[in-house]
Amino acid sequence: MLRSGILFLLLVCSWTAFAEGGKPDGEALYTERCAMCHALGFLAPTVEQIRRLSVEQVEAAMWHGAMQEHANGLSRPERLAIARWLGNDSDVVRTPDPGVAVCKRTTAAGVQSAAWPGWSPDNRFDRHVADPTITPARVRGTQLQWAHPFPSHAAFSSSGNPVAVREGVVYTGNLNHFVYALDEASGCARWTFFAEGRVRSNVALAGDRLVFGDLMANVYALDAASGELRWRARADWTPGARITGNVTVHDGVAYVPVSSLEEVAAMKMDLPCCTFRGAVVAFDLRNGEVRWKTHTIDRYAEYLGTNAMGIDRFGPSGVPVWSGITVDAKRGLLYVGNGNQFTEPAVIESDAVMALDMQTGAKRWIKSLAPEQMGGQDIYHLACEAWWDPERKNCSPDNPAGHGDRDIGAPPALVTRTDGRDVIIAGSKDGMLYALDPDADGAIMWNLRVGRGGEMGGIEYGVATDGRYVYAPVVDMDADLSSDGSLTAVDLITGKAVWRVENIEAACAGKPTPPCGSAMLTPPTVAGGVVFAGLVDGTLRAYDAANGNEVWRFDTARDFTGVNGLKGNGGSLGNGGPVIVGNRIYVTSGFNILNTGIAGNVLLAFEIPR
Repeated sequence: MLRSGILFLLLVCSWTAFAEGGKPDGEALYTERCAMCHALGFLAPTVEQIRRLSVEQVEAAMWHGAMQEHANGLSRPERLAIARWLGNDSDVVRTPDPGVAVCKRTTAAGVQSAAWPGWSPDNRFDRHVADPTITPARVRGTQLQWAHPFPSHAAFSSSGNPVAVREGVVYTGNLNHFVYALDEASGCARWTFFAEGRVRSNVALAGDRLVFGDLMANVYALDAASGELRWRARADWTPGARITGNVTVHDGVAYVPVSSLEEVAAMKMDLPCCTFRGAVVAFDLRNGEVRWKTHTIDRYAEYLGTNAMGIDRFGPSGVPVWSGITVDAKRGLLYVGNGNQFTEPAVIESDAVMALDMQTGAKRWIKSLAPEQMGGQDIYHLACEAWWDPERKNCSPDNPAGHGDRDIGAPPALVTRTDGRDVIIAGSKDGMLYALDPDADGAIMWNLRVGRGGEMGGIEYGVATDGRYVYAPVVDMDADLSSDGSLTAVDLITGKAVWRVENIEAACAGKPTPPCGSAMLTPPTVAGGVVFAGLVDGTLRAYDAANGNEVWRFDTARDFTGVNGLKGNGGSLGNGGPVIVGNRIYVTSGFNILNTGIAGNVLLAFEIPR
């Protein structure tokens, strides 16, 4: 859950600094109370990055945004002093612009009959395009068609947001608060929508509705044709709750995963920890009414006593959901991948795949995949890291070694194998790949280690499968941000590796290294006989699905002049993954969440020759 926990780690405050005359001194407050985080150079944004934000945005983060818990006890003058020293007071920053060229007219030229309406072409989340005409030979001639840079109005410029495509329109959200509907032929804007919170989730399309979530746990339904707001609701009111995972829409219901910042809040050593419980919320697509809400942990957190510093502790807590909600219409179930606990006692839902009843949200079965080498449990938050506190005073006593963060962040994939049998594929940050039996309460059919795993390792954002093989990308990034990524094709029936791309030579010349490296963050896509995958070095690469040979690549970490008239640049390829509709490939380039990737913020459209 590391990436959802640290997005806006702006302030860790405990004392007070005053300038002459008794007024709070913003710079002194920052130096005394905040520099310990921002001087790290990773995980937290630098002062320069924070200064992309307006004064109002910085102050708002302390009142009702990402930093509300950290700012408890600060007076308004103190918060305002910090905001004025850190924030940008220019009119450009105070009045964000979507940075688009509005369509003068729309055209049907080049419109594809196929669609990609959510995180995957369908809600089984296989990321498979069954088009046998997409061959390695064709893909070798793929060319860039247009680029659309987005203005960056966030400390971290981009999270590589997912893309959806339908009826000639390309939809995507952005950390700059905007959701975009762009004409697929020209890249001009059909409409834009400004959300209260920053947007990391996908956008999901069904009928005339488009649904997404933001980093303040708001859920929005828009008219897909006009961008007009139809309804808005709050998924969770717990401080720090947010939506970083992917929304799924099925049969008139929007299923929304809920994650949290509380994992980072534990770094503030005098803050009682922890009470958040992850959740899945089912909203009526017509009016936004909650049909049901299921927490990953059934019971409320209870008082556990105090830590070594005398600070109150509560538990169990955690188990956020930052992946996606997979639909099994045949069995009437939803499959959910869960994150780690924050505090004990241990619960079975941590690092697990849950099967929920689609109609009621009831838990039908739970399969824990918490690592055996950690005792089958994962109770962790960032204060467990020795680089933060060598004594781990605020870490769970059940985790004296401080290990953890082995979430199931990749949405489970439901796939029918070539022998006709359904299986659920789950990948973990521990570097493990599992095949689960949906007809035997998630019993493990086979498992295979495909990566070393770790807090920033293993499988992060998803896999792809075509019914014959599953294609598993691995990050395996170390604390110094160096990485050893790989891509493994695994036979779905035997669970054996068929081929593996490893020891990848990253394209890092002229790029910040690290974080530039070979880590494969993106969920891949398999189309016809080709697997498409993105790397932290910014390259989008295509591999022959039969043998893993590279057949094409494009370096997106470079400068672009956009169809909207803006200049911008790409960077690392992050959690969105390549989207393939007809002869087009779409991907958002730029991923510097936690400063673990190369900054950038541009949507790219490629054409596969006919």
